[in-house]
Amino acid sequence: MAQENSTSTRGENPRTRRVRKLMLETAVGLLVNEGAGEVTAARVAEEADVARTTVYRQWPDQPSLLLATVQELTTPPHPMDFSGPVEDDVRRTLEGLRERCRRRKVRTVFGTLAGHSPHDAAFREAQLLFVQQLAQPVVDALEAGMQRGELARSTDCVAEANLLAGPLLYCHLALHETISDDLISEVVARWQGS
Repeated sequence: MAQENSTSTRGENPRTRRVRKLMLETAVGLLVNEGAGEVTAARVAEEADVARTTVYRQWPDQPSLLLATVQELTTPPHPMDFSGPVEDDVRRTLEGLRERCRRRKVRTVFGTLAGHSPHDAAFREAQLLFVQQLAQPVVDALEAGMQRGELARSTDCVAEANLLAGPLLYCHLALHETISDDLISEVVARWQGS
């Protein structure tokens, strides 16, 4: 649902793409600076200086707008090339996760989503998407390694990615510590040894 709405389609009017991009950037700003509760059609329309119906045309309700905003915030800026070996690809994705945690207000957004999620299913879904999107490049690296035959076909790439990204996210989100090179090396070494 949100994925379709947050990405532009081929043949789409360039103005529509620009307005969608503006609205998503506005929504990300609201999420980061004011909290998840402020990501509404009314606020996005007001801040982006567009009609509320323009927002609703892209995202018919607050949950779909929130999910699109989280996806926009957490999607890596460019796709990675996974050429192997899988250990190198995994290390690069974990380093990329560290950089995204440094550059983006990951801790702030996670906190605001967590604060709302016990009371609202849309926020729970957004929080889950937020964490999944942060770990998705690791999943992609593992799947590429599986395609090249470096990992068994039975590998659960999502579970493995959670084991790899989990300690980094815990360090950043729960402990409020910097993700170090040593932590990344230790996580990769333990994964290789398992």
